[in-house]
Amino acid sequence: MHNEIRSILYAADLSEGCEDALAYAIGLANRLGAGLQVLTVIPDQREKSLIEIDSHVPQDALDKYHDDRAQRVKLHIEAQIAAFYAVRTDKNPLRPITEIIVCEGDDVAQLILDEARLGPADLILMGSHGDGVLAGLLFGSVTHEVMRKTRTPLLLVPVSGRDEAEGKA
Repeated sequence: MHNEIRSILYAADLSEGCEDALAYAIGLANRLGAGLQVLTVIPDQREKSLIEIDSHVPQDALDKYHDDRAQRVKLHIEAQIAAFYAVRTDKNPLRPITEIIVCEGDDVAQLILDEARLGPADLILMGSHGDGVLAGLLFGSVTHEVMRKTRTPLLLVPVSGRDEAEGKA
């Protein structure tokens, strides 16, 4: 294992407050001169939808629905990134993001580990909580599983969520 960080994999869960981890990932990548891959995993619903509506909807229509779903998630991430840069126009920040990856699957930890290995990533960055759409899937037990299995350094970034923001109001 080398000590130079040239590539960071940020595992985004799309929860409220995940912008904190995104900002940290972009800032860290800029400071280190590293590339940044943004990964999010959406639950695989192909099997479930096939069981429920297999006889009613043509396979190509189902495939298009699932492909569109991944594209919508990617567009959401791109919008978050654009919003991040929009408020920083005067600072003219570097744009280290090399790739946005949307994976579909149920074993979230394994997909993160696989992407880190394929990258290859020199560092995995994850938010330390999740209270959003994918919270139960991506953080908590997933973070623990990634910590347990990874051979790549892992950085957890605390993020503020809805509960914390409401407490400040």
